[in-house]
Amino acid sequence: MRTIKITAFISFVVASLLSCGKNNEDNLPTWNDAFPPSNADDSLSYDRQVEQAPDDYVYPEAGLAEVYTPSFGARLYRPVTVKYNTGSCSPSNPGVITNWSVAKARIVHYMEGYETETKTYEKYDTLTNKWGSTLTMSKQEVTGRFYVKKIGGRWWIVDPDGYVHYMRGVTSFRQGSSARNKAAFTARFGNDVNTWISVSREELAKTGIHATGAFSTGAYQQILDYDSANPDKPISICPSFGFLSKFRSAKGREWPGGNEEYEAGIVLWDDWPAWCKEYVKGSDFDPYRMNKYVFGFFSDNEIPFNSSLLKLFLGIADNNDVAKKGAIAFMESKGLTPEASKVTTALGEEFAGELAERYYKGVRDAVNAHARGLMYVGSRLHGAPKYIKQVVQAAGRHCDIVSINYYSRWSPEVDTKILDWAEWSQNAPFMVTEFYTKGIEDSDLPNTSGAGFCVPTQADRAYAYQHFTLGLLEARNCVGWTWFKYQDDDGNDNNGQPSNKGLYDNNYNMFPILGKFMREVNFNAYDLINYFDGKF
Repeated sequence: MRTIKITAFISFVVASLLSCGKNNEDNLPTWNDAFPPSNADDSLSYDRQVEQAPDDYVYPEAGLAEVYTPSFGARLYRPVTVKYNTGSCSPSNPGVITNWSVAKARIVHYMEGYETETKTYEKYDTLTNKWGSTLTMSKQEVTGRFYVKKIGGRWWIVDPDGYVHYMRGVTSFRQGSSARNKAAFTARFGNDVNTWISVSREELAKTGIHATGAFSTGAYQQILDYDSANPDKPISICPSFGFLSKFRSAKGREWPGGNEEYEAGIVLWDDWPAWCKEYVKGSDFDPYRMNKYVFGFFSDNEIPFNSSLLKLFLGIADNNDVAKKGAIAFMESKGLTPEASKVTTALGEEFAGELAERYYKGVRDAVNAHARGLMYVGSRLHGAPKYIKQVVQAAGRHCDIVSINYYSRWSPEVDTKILDWAEWSQNAPFMVTEFYTKGIEDSDLPNTSGAGFCVPTQADRAYAYQHFTLGLLEARNCVGWTWFKYQDDDGNDNNGQPSNKGLYDNNYNMFPILGKFMREVNFNAYDLINYFDGKF
């Protein structure tokens, strides 16, 4: 048994010493630069007792110990090897990958200097409350809603009861639509929605998951009804909206240039801010505006705030198009001829940032006017926009949390891009709102679609989960993640190209190895943060 004092000050002293073990010849910024030490003590003393419990899992062979990168701490681990492919299976050869790459993965079992504190749900349940928040840190202000707060140099969520929280969730918590899904739903849950939510919530809680994310379409009100009837066993929701398409429909307008890929330009209409206020004030927000079981909301999904928009808008044929007029005005404000040939990458990024500023500010002002207290979790930035400084700055100014759909990277970019997000978005943390891998060799699906990496087996999916989430836990500006998604695709999903994305299969059974490895990280999320922050 080891008694530790969880203090922010000690964490930074130790973390600074640890970071000395990592080469920093270029004097690159560190987490201590982004999150200066604080003498405030927002913590409790507690006895860290490593739980003893049997583990009969046969772990893969690991390599020799080495320093993990990317990281700011000189922490040793023994890597396991995972094969992966960045794409999907070809429709002409479903379920088959022949060109594998190889990557190292960090899993908890092979982390030198760390021994898992919590191994069973019974212990986890004593260390957390009904929201999955920690009971080992000082209680914060109780507002009856979720909110974010920087405590001792790290961003956190605070739950409606005032306890410090780190998000672990799943997206797309809804009933499957295929014939197989429907038959399995009836067989397992008696075709009863409340039974489905109750059983799933309990299974998810016993995996350290206490929240649903985007795309729980058709289930939001069902979950809220369940929560109201079971206030001691809630599962929070974070509904998705489509502000841009709603605005377009309400005003009877076409997309700029007649192209949905140019959707970001529709915010250049003068009545965008007023419409946002009207919409948030309306009935679509009534179930969520004052509901403590609502974590927050997404205003849209993966808006393409790309640097190419300025050039594309200038190329629109209709001179009266709102996006073209906005692009011309932008170029003229720079003293430049409004010609595509004059557009530079820097100008394109600045213009994308101005679009993002107008978009996010419109939604933020509407929330402040008609839904104050409801967290605004952004629009799930994806692809190039999440790496554009001006776009992330705009999101950070107006969102409570900057949401990132994080694909195409085997490891979180802890010492580069994530540190940039900390600098660019100083008033808001970020949360990963989509990531996943697809198992190819032991899945009954063709796996011909989806942005997540392909890996050979369900065990490899489990190792990839731990590898990615351990990197996120290191980042002091990250407040959690939601796995994409609750259940596998099936039937006509993704235009009839279903893939193995789910925590659950199409018969509503949790993939056991993935579930085990999720539990290990999720049960120990707060303890792992203390480890990464140098608190023991």
